[in-house]
Amino acid sequence: MATVLVVDDEEPELALLAQLVKSAGHNCLVARSGREALDMLKEWCDVNAIITDLRMPEINGLRLIRERREAGDSIPIIAISGVNADQLILAEDYGANAVLPKPVDGQKLLQALEDILDRSKSSWADAWIHPEFGSVGDR
Repeated sequence: MATVLVVDDEEPELALLAQLVKSAGHNCLVARSGREALDMLKEWCDVNAIITDLRMPEINGLRLIRERREAGDSIPIIAISGVNADQLILAEDYGANAVLPKPVDGQKLLQALEDILDRSKSSWADAWIHPEFGSVGDR
């Protein structure tokens, strides 16, 4: 079970995304703006993934992604947007691990979430190797 932060300023979309995350058996935190998400990330060090809309007032999803990556944060991020494909490409350039157009297909979102969580777990296990005991994944 992972903890996923969902970020969207549109309440119906936020509720739908949160429901999807919970239906997959994950814990869900919600933020209604990029600013709120950044504040929450300072408090919650155990967030395993972020799903963020790109178009939001004040701090948009692109800025959220860029700030997290510039801070050295490797939390997997899924960017979603109904604006245009260029925004999704830019999100990938900024460091999003997956991008999806709105309206979001629930199955595709959950598959993307599981994929990035699996990749995140395997890269962490492969990265930590104890000289005497081998990697975490070897046990």
